[in-house]
Amino acid sequence: MAAAGLWCLYRNRRLARIWLAAAFLFLWLISWPPFAAFAIGTLEWQAPRLTTAPHNAQAIVVLSGGLLPADPPQPPAIANTATYARCLHAAWLYRNGWRLPIVVTGGNTSQGFNLANAMAQIIRQQGVPSDDIWQEGAAQSTYENARFTARLLAPHRIYRILLVTEAYHMPRSRAVFRHAGFDVVPSPCFFQSSRFPGHWTDWILPTPNAILTCEDAFHEWLGLITYRLRDRL
Repeated sequence: MAAAGLWCLYRNRRLARIWLAAAFLFLWLISWPPFAAFAIGTLEWQAPRLTTAPHNAQAIVVLSGGLLPADPPQPPAIANTATYARCLHAAWLYRNGWRLPIVVTGGNTSQGFNLANAMAQIIRQQGVPSDDIWQEGAAQSTYENARFTARLLAPHRIYRILLVTEAYHMPRSRAVFRHAGFDVVPSPCFFQSSRFPGHWTDWILPTPNAILTCEDAFHEWLGLITYRLRDRL
């Protein structure tokens, strides 16, 4: 945007002023909490909360979110907020009426730590027996999560799953797993749009958290478009 603004300034001062105004408007918009809540809500509203026990579910599948790298004296890589929230949600399902095998899916990070291993450890700490935690430790994307999980579960004839991921990530995840041959019951967690406080200052003042929320929304919509064009949905 800055480079385009400098080019406009060189070519046409009036066009440069228009571009500058548009740039400031865009930056203000993505840092405005109501817009951020709406942007993420366009995805989350497609993923209703799980309120009743689904019939004939055979497994719970939890998608990885990421790890925080080791930063001494912090212990070696730990689960980030997304991964931790998803694992806690899966463990809660297990303890509250869905006593099913839990599949954790996620590959190695750039530092060599395995996401599936980290997720399994979190879920064990929540009281889920190790025998009921199955690991898929190679996937590097949502598409691979679905493909590699299908490869793991096909020998067990497991096709109807409870899918656990963040609410904004659920539309793409659900479509990809259905494309891989699963009958998917969504169980989303960590809704961001519902956390909009609505205080009068939130309607006026921009915040850095709003930018991060918009980043999640834009990334997911771009992912949906890309996956559609590549026939992965």
